[in-house]
Amino acid sequence: MGGLLERVSVPRRLEASALVVYAVVFVLLVWLGRPGLGISQGFYLAIVLVGVAGGPASGLAAGVLATLLCGIAATAHGSTLAHAAGPLGVRLASFTAAGIAVGYFAQRGRRMLAQSFHVLDEVLRIARREVGTGLLTPDGISARIAERASDAWPFAVLVGETGGSSDALLREALRTLAATLDGESEVGRVGPRRLAVVTASRTPEDASELARELERALGGATFGWAHHPLDGDEPLSLVGAASERLQARRGDAG
Repeated sequence: MGGLLERVSVPRRLEASALVVYAVVFVLLVWLGRPGLGISQGFYLAIVLVGVAGGPASGLAAGVLATLLCGIAATAHGSTLAHAAGPLGVRLASFTAAGIAVGYFAQRGRRMLAQSFHVLDEVLRIARREVGTGLLTPDGISARIAERASDAWPFAVLVGETGGSSDALLREALRTLAATLDGESEVGRVGPRRLAVVTASRTPEDASELARELERALGGATFGWAHHPLDGDEPLSLVGAASERLQARRGDAG
């Protein structure tokens, strides 16, 4: 039962709760409905729930429905529609006004929240890149690896050691990498002279071959590689495995 509720969206839960409130208030109106009890005020709760779930149009419809239910309950106690027209008109105005107001501000609040999340994403995206080179920072590389791992598709993480650490040399290395890698690849810095590349790779053999290709393209750099899911599914384990292979290759070269 708990799992079923978790799969139902929040707006649908609010609407379902509103239906329950409508039913309870209507039954009480038919059973106990006498002037002065104020039972019909309970419809405001249902109207608020619907307005929050769906917006001003839904709030308007919720107010109309509440008014109709009040009219039906009135006729159940012997009142004619002509006699109840005045009170029903007042209820219609108050119910629909409440529904529209609640729905409007709920909708506006959702839009503002969505815009806030968009701004936050942009700030995080900017913060994860170096200003001078455009490289992803270590945190940015970790975030990108985590995103790739969550997709469950195979990919490679390459860690390479370049011949220098100045911004000019790194920008030159970036231009070379951009010409070698596909548009989906991400490049970042994980040390003063170390670059990390996150790129698609179907097999470990593909990752190993790409490491050699980047070495030839950069001329003087050495790259180690790691493959997801072979070498793990966390940034630390993948960067660590690539760094170990980098050290092993540098040792072999020495």
